[in-house]
Amino acid sequence: MQNFLQSSTGEAVSWVWNLAAGGIVTLILLDSRAEELDREMTDLIVVREDLQEEIKQRELEDMGPTRQVQAWLRAVQEIESRAAVFRVSFQQRGASSVGSSLRSSYRLGCEAGECLKEVQRLKTQRGNLLPLLIQAPPPAVVPQPISSASIVDAEKTLSEIRSLLEDNEAPVIGIYGLGGVGKTTLLKAINNEFLPRGSGGFDLVIWVIVSKELDVRKVQEDIAVRLGYSRPGKGQGQTLPEHPTDRVNTLLSALSKRNFLLLLDDLWEKLDLEAVGVPFASSFRNGSKVVFTTRSEKVCNDMDAKRKVKVPLLNRKSSWKLFCQKLGREEDQWNDRSIRSLAEAVCQKCGGLPITLITVGRAMADATTHGEWKEALMALKSIPVELGDMKEVLILLKFSFDRLKDTSAKECLLYCALFQEDHNIVISVLIDYWVGEGLLDRGCYPDSIDRARNRGLVVITTLKAACLLEDGEVKGRLVKLHDTVREMALWITSGEGDERGNVFLVNSGEQLRHVPTPERWTEARRISLMRNEIRLLPEEPRCPNLQTLLLNDNEPHLEEIPGGFFQFMPSLRVLDLSFTEIRVLPPEIGSLVELRYLNLSDTPLESLPMEVRNLTKLRQLDLENTRSLKSIPRETVSSLERLQSLNIFNSNYEFRGGWEGGGSDGVIDHEGRQLCLKDLEDGMGQLTELDLSITWMTHEDMQAVLNSQRLSASIRLLQLQQVRLSSVDLGFMKALRRLEIWDSTDLEELVFNTNQLSELEELVLLSLPRATISWKDGNVFVRGPTTAAIFKNLRGLSITKCEALEDITWIRQLPCIEELTLFGCSKIEEVIVVEEVTVDNVDYENDSFFPKLKWIWLYDLPNLRSICRHPLLFPALERINVSNCPELKKLPFGLSTAKNIKEIVGEKEWWNGLEWEHEDVRSKFTPYFRPR
Repeated sequence: MQNFLQSSTGEAVSWVWNLAAGGIVTLILLDSRAEELDREMTDLIVVREDLQEEIKQRELEDMGPTRQVQAWLRAVQEIESRAAVFRVSFQQRGASSVGSSLRSSYRLGCEAGECLKEVQRLKTQRGNLLPLLIQAPPPAVVPQPISSASIVDAEKTLSEIRSLLEDNEAPVIGIYGLGGVGKTTLLKAINNEFLPRGSGGFDLVIWVIVSKELDVRKVQEDIAVRLGYSRPGKGQGQTLPEHPTDRVNTLLSALSKRNFLLLLDDLWEKLDLEAVGVPFASSFRNGSKVVFTTRSEKVCNDMDAKRKVKVPLLNRKSSWKLFCQKLGREEDQWNDRSIRSLAEAVCQKCGGLPITLITVGRAMADATTHGEWKEALMALKSIPVELGDMKEVLILLKFSFDRLKDTSAKECLLYCALFQEDHNIVISVLIDYWVGEGLLDRGCYPDSIDRARNRGLVVITTLKAACLLEDGEVKGRLVKLHDTVREMALWITSGEGDERGNVFLVNSGEQLRHVPTPERWTEARRISLMRNEIRLLPEEPRCPNLQTLLLNDNEPHLEEIPGGFFQFMPSLRVLDLSFTEIRVLPPEIGSLVELRYLNLSDTPLESLPMEVRNLTKLRQLDLENTRSLKSIPRETVSSLERLQSLNIFNSNYEFRGGWEGGGSDGVIDHEGRQLCLKDLEDGMGQLTELDLSITWMTHEDMQAVLNSQRLSASIRLLQLQQVRLSSVDLGFMKALRRLEIWDSTDLEELVFNTNQLSELEELVLLSLPRATISWKDGNVFVRGPTTAAIFKNLRGLSITKCEALEDITWIRQLPCIEELTLFGCSKIEEVIVVEEVTVDNVDYENDSFFPKLKWIWLYDLPNLRSICRHPLLFPALERINVSNCPELKKLPFGLSTAKNIKEIVGEKEWWNGLEWEHEDVRSKFTPYFRPR
């Protein structure tokens, strides 16, 4: 008892002494320090989330965080846990006796001070974390998609190229032949042959598209990316030096240390390898090789190719076989011998060139009469049997083009030539251009955008069926124009091949700093200067015929539009200024009275000028990602009577201030009354598509939107920030395609209906710490989705910092999901909670719940133990990325699952600690693991 008293007395004396020595100040400041710690911690978490989001995005480009960044993230996690413990203790401090309460308050004050110092230190340290990311080791070979113009009768040529790759006396190999003969497809086949065996005898296989407009800098950057460098502006890793000599020396040094195979596609002129940075002499003695394709044997000689391979035209038998395939007929099944004879003659006119056999064959697929075939043969009579130059090839392709029965399809195909050579074209962007030009309208008056877009999809299908357009890297979202078909389109629109004077001026992706030949703008119908470095535009160009002007992707160079630039463009219908640095539109924008499509997205535009109200024929206005936009005067938009699509998604203009308030700075500014939600309801007679960001949505705002038939039926993209509601039910928005809800601490419940939101494609939930998800079937709340499939079009799901969620078992009922991201959800222990199989009536071993899921991202899930207890098929899964999930000891993989996996990324310690059903399963997936 005496010892206890002495101990207690000593502790009390010590505490009183500390209190007297300065602890009183600590007690007095406790409340203010607790509040300051909350604020600083919130700021630090936002900083961390921004960094983690950047890391996530850059991992798509094979970037990864440095060890310093990883250490900083761990420190933030530790202080977040420490601050959480403090917060609980601080909230409970009044529950104890007076003496112990004072003592605990003193200790809490000390803890608050220490935590605050650490939080402030970490915030300061964040600014010194450079570089943030490092380039992940590049794969030895990157697969190249084989185009729809497949290799025909080419095994002999492939075999010849293979043998030359093993010939030490052939360091440079040239593959040449007519455009469209299949050179690129052969080169892709060579590249892809190294996939099953890594890079074969090479350390690295490098694929580079050169194209007609030779850009040495681009070639250098493409090579550098394959060596592990970052492309300028697209990554935090090391980039090539700016000085030309330093760039060359850097590449020379890096390539000299490797045994590489450099594949250069589509050379039109000599490429000085040493001027690029390819060590022509020394490295080639180590077995490195360069293989290139070209149309000209002269280029082979200029490149000092020791071996040349000519890609031959197809012989008569192979030509007939391919031609019949595209006709959709068997080679020997022709009922009418005279028609067959004419068809063979048409086939012979194709000259054995695969691209012409394919396109002409498809063009004649519906020909059934003797007269049709005879007319076709007459149309081709001027072409010799043996093709001698590209002019004859272009005439053949134009025959296929002329056979298109739909006039608008012809115009749409020519429009594709405005895009950069050898680049993927986003289908949705392309169709919106077509809509803006009016190419998809029927009759005298414009149709609805939805109807026109549907016609656009039909045109895409028609052009692909005619083999004049190809699938891009992502089927259904991207298309490509074969370079020979593009050449034909540019030939037609040069004025030489088109009697209507349909002149295009195309200089897309040529790294231009100045506008070329502005005097030719007088005759141009369409001009494309996209993807350049243009700084200055002509002062007052005369463009009486101009209908499309594409100036997009000229950032960060194009900052200003001259005042008189738009004055003499009376026919302009499509104007794209996206991804430029334009802050101000000149008042003369109002003179574009025929304009139907205006894209100002991803610009630092600060205000929409009042003169925009004169654009009375405008159908589409895109202001997405205008992060500096503060002012949209009400009259500017409400006067646009024909506007059907308005996009203000993820913009700084966030409709603050409620149903009748608008703009980031309030309802009224120097330009008068600002656009508000009520204006969109009252005016805008034809508005059918609306993309919005709304901040501080209240119950009254929600009810107003709910009661507005127009808004609820029109909203496609919706971003809600700082929602001031406890519950949100957006099932009434039948057109909703993307939904984002951010930073809403009041939100406790998200209500989804199992048979609604059928058009939703992307769902993003971010920083909703109290929100749970509830389900309704009709008007009745249910335990979970009761239908086999929900959100039938949802492709992307991202859930970040939603600490109240315990699982998302319902994702197994998303038939189209392609990407899943879970980030910082501390309560989730299982992603898919499995009941007893007999009760759940689910065959986890054989059913494919995720037929399209390609990517899984799992970050900062401290309690995650399982994705699913049973192995899942994952037939389309390519990549799974795991970070800071220490309890995740098992992946839902078996011997027959995830057959398309390409990469598993995570900490090495985590990977080594994984448990597997069988050692064979570990062995199967180990080659795909890449340590973070």
